[in-house]
Amino acid sequence: MVNHTTHPQPQGYRLLQRTDPEPLLRTEIAAKHGAADAADHAIVCAACRHPITSERARICVNRAHLHRCVNPAGYVFEIGCFGSAAGCKTWGAPSPEHTWFPGFAWDYALCGDCRGHLGWRFSGAAGAAFFGLVLNRLVSEEASRR
Repeated sequence: MVNHTTHPQPQGYRLLQRTDPEPLLRTEIAAKHGAADAADHAIVCAACRHPITSERARICVNRAHLHRCVNPAGYVFEIGCFGSAAGCKTWGAPSPEHTWFPGFAWDYALCGDCRGHLGWRFSGAAGAAFFGLVLNRLVSEEASRR
């Protein structure tokens, strides 16, 4: 398994963390309302830099983009919700057991390149689906031209 915490952070990238949610919310709101200047940085795997999703794919689920979740083993995850994550491969049969989002079953979301565990895909009724990705396993590519 890939250890996502030991990889150096190159210039032009920042770890996605919950410590400063305000800029993330502003980006999300701007993108939601179609603002032309809304940032759309690539969000990549922290381990291998494979493109996973983008800033514009951020969504709110249960009135929030960011969620702090605890699994049955007691591990705490800070996840962000994304409407799409084309760089992820899903694995396993969807399971409704111990779901963090009632009405949604989950399966694993892995990096499409290094296969590191990045989070989960949640699927619900009528084809509704979103990704809950572990924020400290991703980095956001900073805009090099502003």
